[in-house]
Amino acid sequence: MARIACIMVADFPIAALVRSNPAFEGKVLAIGRSLAPHAELDAVSPRARELGIRAGMTIAQARAISSDLAVVHRSSAAESSAHSALLDAVESVSPVVESGAPGCVWLDLAGLHRIYNGEEELTAELVRCVRRVGMEPAAGVAANKEIAHLAARCGGVRVIEAGREGEFLNWLPLDMLGLGKSDRGDDLETTLARWGMRRLGELARLNPDAVGTRLGRRGVELVRLARGGSHAPLVPRRRAEFFVETVELEYGIENLTPLGFVMRAMLERLAERLSMRALVAGDITLAFGMSGHRSFNRRVAVAAPSNDVRAILTLINLSLEAAPPEAAVESIRIEIAPRVPRPAQTDMFLPPSPAPDKLQTTIARLAALCGPGNVGTLSAENSHRSEAMRLDPFAPPAAPPIPENAAAKTVTQLVIRAIRPAREIEVMCSREIPEFVRGENLGARVISIAGPWRRDGEWWLGFNGGDKCGFIRDYYELALEDGGVYRIFRDLNSHKWFLDGAYD
Repeated sequence: MARIACIMVADFPIAALVRSNPAFEGKVLAIGRSLAPHAELDAVSPRARELGIRAGMTIAQARAISSDLAVVHRSSAAESSAHSALLDAVESVSPVVESGAPGCVWLDLAGLHRIYNGEEELTAELVRCVRRVGMEPAAGVAANKEIAHLAARCGGVRVIEAGREGEFLNWLPLDMLGLGKSDRGDDLETTLARWGMRRLGELARLNPDAVGTRLGRRGVELVRLARGGSHAPLVPRRRAEFFVETVELEYGIENLTPLGFVMRAMLERLAERLSMRALVAGDITLAFGMSGHRSFNRRVAVAAPSNDVRAILTLINLSLEAAPPEAAVESIRIEIAPRVPRPAQTDMFLPPSPAPDKLQTTIARLAALCGPGNVGTLSAENSHRSEAMRLDPFAPPAAPPIPENAAAKTVTQLVIRAIRPAREIEVMCSREIPEFVRGENLGARVISIAGPWRRDGEWWLGFNGGDKCGFIRDYYELALEDGGVYRIFRDLNSHKWFLDGAYD
C-alpha cells in the first residue's frame, strides 16, 4: 500500500521572513498589505497571535494591542528561497518529491522502510532536516496526499495508520479544509454550516450525487475526500540544477563590508542545503538589483568545489573589489552550480593523502589569495622549448602502476633537477668546445661532454617590437671535475650560456 508524507510549514510567509532575517525570530511580527495605519494584516507571527493579534486586523488595531508590533512587506524572494530549501531538505530523505503550495511538499515513502525503523523514525528525520534549513515543520503520513495534508495541517507529527483513515477523518472539523467557493460562487463552509455539517464524518454520510447537484464538482470532491477515497497521483518534480538564495534589502548597501555580512548568511544557508544533498559548491553567479533599476551580474569561478563559506566569500570579495557595483545594492541573488565531491581511496603502499574536502578547501583558499587563474598543476607544453609550461586545473595524479619486473630492476636512473629560470653562467671554450664552467656556486673543469643538440622553434610567432621571436639553442651535457653532471645550453640569438639543470 502506498504511503505518502506531507511536510508543511505553518505561517509560511512569516517563517520565510524569519529564515532570511533571524533577527525577527521571537518578535511580534506581521505582514501588511501596506504600511498605512488602516491597512489590513495578511499574516502574523506566533508571538503576535499569543497577544491576540489576528490576520485581517488593521495595523492601528494591532498596535493598540502591542506597541512592539513590527509590520513588514511580504517578500516573494524570501518565500521562493525558503520553499526551495524545503524541497532540498525532504529530497535528502526521499528522491520522489512533489512541490505543492508555498510551504507544502509531498514525498513518496516507498522503499524507505529499508533505511528507517518505522514511520515515526522517518518523520523525525524529516523534521530534523527541515529544521536544519531554518524552519519549523509539521508532518503527516497517510495512504494518499489529501489525508497526509490534513494530518500535517493539524500540527506536530501525525502518522495515520493504514486502514484507520476513517477514524481520523470522522472527527476532523470542516474548517481545517480551508474551503473556498463552490462552482456556483457560494461559500462552501457557510453552506455546509447551514446544513448542520461540522465534521467530515457527517459529510461522508451524504449522497455524492445529491451534493453534486447542489454544490457542483467541488462538493463531490469533498464527499470523496471525507470517505478517504481521493487518490490524486504524486507528480515528482525535476531535480534542481542550481541552488539559489535571494534577499530583498530594506535599504541600499553601498559598501562591500556590510554587503559581505549579508552574503555570508546567504552562503551559509546554501552550504547547508548542498551538504544535505551530499554536494559541494561549484561556480557562483551573482545578480544584484541596484538603485535606479540597474542590474549587476558577475560569475565567480571556484578553482576547487568546496562548502567552505569563508573561502567562497573571500573569492566573491576579491572579485567585487576588482570591479565593484556602481550603485547601491537593493537585492542579492546568489546562484551556485552544484558539484559532486571527488571520492578518494587510500593506498596500502603510499602515505595517506589529504582528505578530498580538506584538500579542496585549501585549494579554494589559495585561489582566493592568489586568484583562480594562478592555482593549478604545471604541465609540460607541447613545444621543443624545454621550459615551456602551462597551468592545468589541479587534480592529484593516480598512483603509478608497479611494473611486473620491479623486483629485478636494479639500475638507478639519473633524474634531472630543472633550474627555472635558467641561470646565466660563463663558459670558456677551445675550438667552440666547452672546457671550463664558472657561475654561482659552480666552477670546475669539464672532464666529459656530450652534444651539442640543437633546438629551435616558435619562429612562426613573427616579430615582437622589432625583435625576432622564437629560440635557437645548442644543448650540452657536461660532467665536471667536481663530480657534478649538468645540462647547459648556448642561446645563439644572444650568444650567452645558461645552466638548464643538474642531474641528481
